[in-house]
Amino acid sequence: MSAAFGESALRLPGERVLRTLPENLDPADEALFAHEFVKDFASVEARSLSDLRVLPNGFLVRNFWPLAESFVNAPSGLRRAKVAVRALQYGLSARPGPGLGRALFATDEFSNGFFHWIGDVLPRLEALAASAPGELAELTLVVPAMADFPYVAPSLAPYGLSPPRILGPDESVRCAELVVMPAVAPTGNYRPALMRALRERFRNFFGAVRPVGSAGSSGADGSGRPAGSGRRLFISRAEAPWRRIADEEELLPILERHGFERVVMESLPFEEEVRLVAQAEVVVGNHGAGLTHLAWMAPGAKVLELRRRGDAANNCYFSLASALDIAYYYLQCDPVYPAADTHVADLVVDVAAFERTLALVCSGA
Repeated sequence: MSAAFGESALRLPGERVLRTLPENLDPADEALFAHEFVKDFASVEARSLSDLRVLPNGFLVRNFWPLAESFVNAPSGLRRAKVAVRALQYGLSARPGPGLGRALFATDEFSNGFFHWIGDVLPRLEALAASAPGELAELTLVVPAMADFPYVAPSLAPYGLSPPRILGPDESVRCAELVVMPAVAPTGNYRPALMRALRERFRNFFGAVRPVGSAGSSGADGSGRPAGSGRRLFISRAEAPWRRIADEEELLPILERHGFERVVMESLPFEEEVRLVAQAEVVVGNHGAGLTHLAWMAPGAKVLELRRRGDAANNCYFSLASALDIAYYYLQCDPVYPAADTHVADLVVDVAAFERTLALVCSGA
């Protein structure tokens, strides 16, 4: 019931990635990054499965039983039992839509967020575009309802796919053959060649070019930069429900003195987000989905991540910057509530330390 993906199978060999260290790495902080300096990725192969259904929650099932290919890690023990119950519930309640002959599946249980869509799903399409572009053009991509967000359709446009089959929240689809694209790297990790190809595809498709003498990029703004240099962006999470900067208002005058524009990504369409960040020479922001946009920045650009003090687990933007030849800087910040979970904790930035670090980042830019 499962086989390698034909003669033009997607087969990525194993790969060792050596990452560039943070530009301002303090030896006392090396433990935060040391385990990320060298990464080995296993070989990857797409699989072709027959006669199954895709459920709106992203499960692949055959006879109501969830298949391991639905998940990054196949469930076991109690989780396996819970997954089986959910598959039965969705399988019984989701109405079957028109079936598909040959289709493509490139998501998993984590694909319901912007970071995972850009960093995990799109590289799978990029891999197929490089190894089997004819197959990519012929297959219909199935997008489960749980991954359907406004950014999905415009993010697929650069690949020239046939219209994707986006499932409704109560709809399933039966596929005679489904090509399942596995993750090309563990989440938060990247194959540099794929990410660079993805960047160029999006920059070219959306017309992302650096404007000369545009607002916020001229030496006339008092920042001391030459006319025609790239934009400087501060990505604010002030309108996000969590992981905000509690003292953001105190940082704004410093950012303005260095010629930064404050942007709130939630207020912009996806195409404009790509064009905006692609023009940037420096991006500053705290850990969150907004920094995923550094995927569009040109080689040699710079990013400053404001991150929770002592967090050695969330290095996805350090890794992404390295893959794209973007200079990575960081500043450790304290959480407002020390006991708060890292994924939701608001941060307090040391204003003096921020000003020193920002000056370092902007020097020579």
